[in-house]
Amino acid sequence: MDIYAVVGTGGIETIQAGIHHYEPGNHTIALLVKGDFRNEISKASLFQTWMAVAPLMIVITAKYDRITGRYGDRGIRYAIMESGHIAQNIFLQAEALGLGAGIVGAFSDESVNRVMNIPSSHEPLLIMPVGHKGL
Repeated sequence: MDIYAVVGTGGIETIQAGIHHYEPGNHTIALLVKGDFRNEISKASLFQTWMAVAPLMIVITAKYDRITGRYGDRGIRYAIMESGHIAQNIFLQAEALGLGAGIVGAFSDESVNRVMNIPSSHEPLLIMPVGHKGL
């Protein structure tokens, strides 16, 4: 699984607007591309423009060949299950912080990958807009 953060301008005080990749080895994020891509992601999500208001979008992707090499085609199921577990933890943490979170599954994989400038092998499974409740 690969986790990306799409941070909007002014969205998070200490994090620059752009596309960030979570680096699990050292528990950090790496800035991949500078800029505010929330509108483009919302357009790639079948024009669900409500998403673009959220200061942060978390994109959960799977690189299936990492999993299927060990578990065969069943690895695809494991990735889908794991994305649900990750999303549940994001919902729980958002609630603990007094934030709202949503989940979006309707989007064009190719468009999301193109907007985010990530490899096509990182298949997006879920997009989670996160922000203040009531947005």
